[in-house]
Amino acid sequence: MRFSFLLVLLSTYPAWSQSSDSTATADLPTKSNFRSSTMVELGYGYAYTRLPNMRAFFKSNQIKENYGLDNFVTVGFGYRRQRFKGSLYASYGIDQNSRTSGNTGQASLVARRQNFSGAVLFVGYDLANTRNQRVFLNAGVGGIRYEYNVFRTTNQAVPFQTILQNNTSGSIPSLFLTSSYWDVNIEVSQREKHRHALQWVSRFGYRRGFTADAWQSDAYQLIDAPSDRVSQFYAQFSLYISRNYMARQKR
Repeated sequence: MRFSFLLVLLSTYPAWSQSSDSTATADLPTKSNFRSSTMVELGYGYAYTRLPNMRAFFKSNQIKENYGLDNFVTVGFGYRRQRFKGSLYASYGIDQNSRTSGNTGQASLVARRQNFSGAVLFVGYDLANTRNQRVFLNAGVGGIRYEYNVFRTTNQAVPFQTILQNNTSGSIPSLFLTSSYWDVNIEVSQREKHRHALQWVSRFGYRRGFTADAWQSDAYQLIDAPSDRVSQFYAQFSLYISRNYMARQKR
């Protein structure tokens, strides 16, 4: 009987131990209010690139393009003050996987993307500024280099000592486009909560060349080469380390 009474008493403990003020509730954590931040970022992304005139050249000459989304890594640095931010990013493409390993012996021309690199300078404004997230609209200008090489796949065996004497018709060892562009993106990031923070950020954007630029080659001086105005849709996902500063107290 005493044991049963003790169990009943213990089960009612949460109720009688609460404050008599029924309006007292735990508040949500206050929104952090760091005045400024410096950031270092490392990320990975995907880009869909449109180069219509060069791809028309490949198609008309029956050149198979090793084509797909461009994968790239990016590193960046930034500074935020209140709701404004400036940032600088550099990107470098990851080599595409070869799709020519299934060659059946019939020679064919293949265009493979060899290089994709660029840099861009942004200014941005925090549109949302919520408790847990920041949503920036970023606009900037940058430059890009996009490079192919064109080669003929065969099953021909060539001694390495004589490889320089082997001349495969149709090969273009270097074919590149350099272009300046404007860039706009939406950036969603975690709001900083501590003086030093590790946070995620994602961006979805579009970049387009200011003008149509002619393709060039490191191996030849090209005449009447096709021109393209580079166009890219991209998605980028990153982690960044930030150091955050409160406003100085007035004395």
